[in-house]
Formats: sequence, structure tokens, C-alpha cells
Amino acid sequence: MGGRSVTVSTFYMDAHLVTQREWTEMMGTTVRQQWDRYVSWGTMRGEGDNHPMYFVSWFEAAEFANRRSLRAGLTPAYTISGTNVTWNRGANGYRLPTEAEWEFAARGGVVCRGNFEFSGSNVVSEVAWYSGNSGGSTQPVGLLRPNALRLYDMSGNVWEWVWDWWGTLPSSGQATNPAGAAAGVSRVVRGGGWGVVPVGARSAFRGGGNPVDRLEDIGFRVVRP
Repeated sequence: MGGRSVTVSTFYMDAHLVTQREWTEMMGTTVRQQWDRYVSWGTMRGEGDNHPMYFVSWFEAAEFANRRSLRAGLTPAYTISGTNVTWNRGANGYRLPTEAEWEFAARGGVVCRGNFEFSGSNVVSEVAWYSGNSGGSTQPVGLLRPNALRLYDMSGNVWEWVWDWWGTLPSSGQATNPAGAAAGVSRVVRGGGWGVVPVGARSAFRGGGNPVDRLEDIGFRVVRP
């Protein structure tokens, strides 16, 4: 990853992006309400229970993870005070994946037979909603082929918030459970969205976004230890 060898501990990851139904049940707002309340530009890009949620800030994604943890009787992973978010690594609750965890999962973990360019295929249209097939909109989750870990939409549909601050990846050495830079301006997003050209949907491609922004092509999925 970035030229160095990375080891990650075992974790669970949701098979699907967080859907609009799941968001509304947990947070009480619809994607259209998020758009109406907070977004000064942008367009609705797909609406429906099984469409991925978007118009969600990084901070709201972290809050969703905490609420899901509490509902499941787990210890929340984050302590949130305004825009100050700290991660309790000993917690058993839901959280955003690290960038390393996300890429490990997108590439199919240790069971993948082949180093595919996209998550589960070298043919982008088999696994990703992107500029060539999305029609300029999100699509319901799980319609395309999953990768070797049975994870859907790791390439395309919407970008995914991860934990890490944006920073240059080290070009050598080894790391265990890296969590990115200590601070920064942007948080990393991964996977590409409905509007990217194929290169943006590659498992190795990196993007970034201001954590307060709610954009028409960024959603998320969660993990837990």
C-alpha cells in the first residue's frame, strides 16, 4: 500500500454501503431532507430505500456509527465533541474503516485469487456504477457482482468516507494497523462514485474531502472489530 507492507487485524465490514433506509431509521432524516437543510449546491442523485445514502458529512457518518453501536449494545468507538472526534481503539462498536482496512477489503483480503484493478474484476462495468453506466445517479446497492469477500459496490456508486486524514502514503517500510496522519484538512474517501471515469474506481485510487462537506457522491459503510 503506497509502496510499503501493511498488516491489518481481523475486522467485520458491512457487505453494502449504508442505505437511505438504514440512515433514516437511525438518524431520522431522509436524503432529500439532508439536501434541503444543508446543501447549497448539488443535485439529488437517486432516491429510494436501497440507494446508498449521500449528502452526509464525515462527522455525521461517525455519529451514525456510534448510534448503531448503542442500538446493538456495543461500546461506541468515538468520543465526539463538536468537530473533535477521538477513536477508542479498545471499543467493540461500529466505526469507519481505516484506509488500510478499506483497501484490504476492496482487494478481496487473503481469499482473492488475482490482483484485480477494480474491486473484484478487471472489467469496471462488472462491479462498479461509474460515469459509463450510472446515468448520472446512484443505483440500489448490491446489483453488480461482489468481490471475493462478498462485498458490493466497493468500486463506484458513491465514494466512501474512511477514518484517515489525507496525507502522503509512506513509500517504504512496514506498518501494522496504520490510521493515517495525526491531523489534516481533508479526510480520505475511497472507491469512486457514480460520476468517475474508470481510473477513479480502482481499488488503489485515493481521494479526499472536507469532513464537514455533504456531497452528492460521498457515502460510507462501517466496520467493527
